[in-house]
Amino acid sequence: MGKVIFFDVDGTLYRSDCLVPKSTVSAIYKLIENGHLPMVCTGRGACTLPVQVEVLPLCGGVRACGTYVAVGPKILVDAGVEGPDVSTIINIMRNYQCSFFVENSDHFYCDIDFSSDRVKKIVNGMQQRYIARFRPLSELPDKISKMTGYPEDRSCLPVLIKELSPWFDVITHDEYDYIEIVPRGYSKGTGVKQIIKELGVSVGDTYGFGDSGNDIPMLEAVGTAVVMGDAPDDLKARYMTTDSLYSDGLAKALLKLGLI
Repeated sequence: MGKVIFFDVDGTLYRSDCLVPKSTVSAIYKLIENGHLPMVCTGRGACTLPVQVEVLPLCGGVRACGTYVAVGPKILVDAGVEGPDVSTIINIMRNYQCSFFVENSDHFYCDIDFSSDRVKKIVNGMQQRYIARFRPLSELPDKISKMTGYPEDRSCLPVLIKELSPWFDVITHDEYDYIEIVPRGYSKGTGVKQIIKELGVSVGDTYGFGDSGNDIPMLEAVGTAVVMGDAPDDLKARYMTTDSLYSDGLAKALLKLGLI
């Protein structure tokens, strides 16, 4: 078996303004040709990968920050907070005026009427891209694999995080206006470790590519970690750095590492 390479999606494999660069597409196919296993490792749910990423010859991976993990067609993890606590969690989000959507492995769910104008615009765009995968929040089963929230007042975040702490870890992003709400005990790193265990590979034969704070658990779980050129400075100070996605950074790093 070759090496196992994990790729974050947004900012690493893909951006909405340039999609997946041609150099990246060629590099992924070259990895396969060389006997390696490219895997996705993203905060996006299993149902909201951009089509330009879905069509790549990826061999499975980690989605929704570790709550969904698969190798090929084999699902290793499909986790979430389940049962009557789900309605309590939704009420907490509403009480703090935090618009949100839920990403489960089957569909993503949102209450458009509750959402802010910004979130309505985001969800409307998601509906157009993933039209068969959207459901109103009223159809949510008693399961939450991941939520993405948009708090109107970030000064309330410490209290909101405390309220959610019995069930979730909350990932905040200083550079973005959203928060990622993930069931406790799950991360990109736990997903990577599940795949390493399933495949029986050495950690030294694994690589991870990312560009933001929620990639740190993945970057710490692999043998070789690389961040993109437009990643935050604190990440670039800690990990090997390549050029940005816009400058063919992924293909350059894979070539430098001898993987393609």
